[in-house]
Amino acid sequence: MIFNKRTLPARPVAAWGAVGAAAVLALSGCISMPVAPTEPSAVQPPEQSLSYVQRLKAMPVAQPSEDAIGQTLQQFVTDSRNTACVFTSSRAGHLNQPWEPNNYTDSANAAAPIIPVVNCQMVNYPPVQEKDRDGNCAGTNIGYLGGTVLLAPDKASYGGCRAGVTAIEAAFGPRGTVSEELAELPVLSPGQAMDGQGYRCGAMDDGVACANLAAGVGFFVDAQSYELFAPAATAAPAG
Repeated sequence: MIFNKRTLPARPVAAWGAVGAAAVLALSGCISMPVAPTEPSAVQPPEQSLSYVQRLKAMPVAQPSEDAIGQTLQQFVTDSRNTACVFTSSRAGHLNQPWEPNNYTDSANAAAPIIPVVNCQMVNYPPVQEKDRDGNCAGTNIGYLGGTVLLAPDKASYGGCRAGVTAIEAAFGPRGTVSEELAELPVLSPGQAMDGQGYRCGAMDDGVACANLAAGVGFFVDAQSYELFAPAATAAPAG
């Protein structure tokens, strides 16, 4: 038996090449497409990488509550009731401290200059580092305790000589008794700040930071740690 041969039409080589290439790419996986480069977006630095002064400058300032309008001195307590601060003044080393007896108004201090300060007291607080001790407590070297912070225009200091607990610990501590005055302290919520006498204090990181914003001097304190900060000293130019 003889079969007639039929000649198949020739398929264009170029067509087969394109189809074959597509098949190979399909079998080999995804096809990479070129992407136009994009402009880098502006990335904000994490808040923790900023200094306390920078963070304080960026914080919204809370307005005094109606309960605080009649207070002579601006003051606040944190929402945890662990730290309370007052914007007050010092004269001859004596604080105008509304929470405890003091000698600020004694006639012997009348001629001394009045220095604006911030004073904070705590319930739970870290111990004083040896390098930050300022005094020997009348030669006894006993009773230099933490739990108090004082911010003056050019310096921040932590701790001091005292007997017993702080006024805030006596009020808000486990066995404390809150006086009517301390019970009315306005609460400074986390992320909020308060201004007074050229200083700013803000509630942050489960603690409080305060600074003289113009000078860059201040502190941060919480129940476990504290930090005192100031601008680095600039070397005097060579003569």
